[in-house]
Amino acid sequence: MTDPIRVQHTSLRTLSDGNFALGGQSSGLSWVRMSSDEVLLYKRYLPDTTQGASAESLTTMAEWRRSLGLADRTFLDARTSWVRHVVMQDGEVTGVLVPPAPDPFWRMHKNAPFPRDMAGLTLTAHDAKERGRDYASVPQTIARLGHLLRTLSFLHLNNVVVGDLRLQNTLTSGISQAPATYLIDCDAMVLNGVSALHVAEAQTMRPDDVEGWPQLLDERTDCWKFASMAIACIGKDAALAAVVNDVRRHLIPDHSEVLEDFLLFENQHASARSLRAMADVWRGYVTSSGQEKTRVNSGLVLTPWLGAPSCAYEQDATCPAFSLPPQPPAPASTPPARTSVTAPRKPTVSVAPARNHFPVPSLPIVTRPPAPPDPDPDERLRRASFWFVIFLVAIGVLVGASLVAYELGR
Repeated sequence: MTDPIRVQHTSLRTLSDGNFALGGQSSGLSWVRMSSDEVLLYKRYLPDTTQGASAESLTTMAEWRRSLGLADRTFLDARTSWVRHVVMQDGEVTGVLVPPAPDPFWRMHKNAPFPRDMAGLTLTAHDAKERGRDYASVPQTIARLGHLLRTLSFLHLNNVVVGDLRLQNTLTSGISQAPATYLIDCDAMVLNGVSALHVAEAQTMRPDDVEGWPQLLDERTDCWKFASMAIACIGKDAALAAVVNDVRRHLIPDHSEVLEDFLLFENQHASARSLRAMADVWRGYVTSSGQEKTRVNSGLVLTPWLGAPSCAYEQDATCPAFSLPPQPPAPASTPPARTSVTAPRKPTVSVAPARNHFPVPSLPIVTRPPAPPDPDPDERLRRASFWFVIFLVAIGVLVGASLVAYELGR
């Protein structure tokens, strides 16, 4: 990976715009093709975001990814849209280049591929059918949450805080795919206690009744937000009170207590090691063969799921990066001016049968005045009426003159 992290805006080879929902800090998305033939998304910043963006911190994020070992980098790339390049123009940051989500995280929406966010997991069976979205059963939901929790464990272990963790920033695989999640808007994450952008946090994911909420988001805020998301998805209800009833019966008692501790902003269970252990259990709610399991009365043994089955109403799609046009030509560069001497061209002689050629005089060009426009139908009627009256008057004059002449001749 010797290509530079910082790239100039003028060097981008734009293929098309990305028609996706935008976050609060971006003004648009575009597909660009790199010199390596890799297709990335150019996330353009709003003017306010540009002023607060740190080119050094964004570059550090991209460098951190490159510093990881092959196994860790592969793990990170499969689960996050991490910053690859920082786009510069006139010494200022204008945006970042990030990879698109893999195929399992796309669905067809209005005849076009569209990212599948985690908000769909909160829908009841009835609402999912009404909206044409997949319905994820409780086991399928818990398995996807376990995948997300494993990602959080990895990030926290490497001193990375998601910060703006919410349903809309987390993509999920379709019901026909293996349970998986994918985090986007990674340029807003906090690496080693440093945020490259101004802290952006959805007000709906910031509690009003929790004291000590930090200005710089940390592992505790990630865990609080994960617990809120888990309760909304498992209970199919945005109310946090669902953890007391419906959610609790699907989890072992220890894990129910962990979620409650997260909501109380207590972090004794928030270590990366404990999150990973909890994630491994949750991922087992869907086996490798696709069988759905659950726990009866918070038991420790997984049993077959007998509740509402998952239903696939969505049409899976592939990442649009594979259907984009070929690479456009490289940006044109102005060559230095130089003087060149062009030799006179030799006349071309063609061999043809001998003919007598006579010059054909050119015909004079005749310029015709433009044809007058067709008269209005009402105007033509008025003209006809006028001449008809004139005709009648003329006949009357002739008849009168004839009568006068007749009387004078008597």
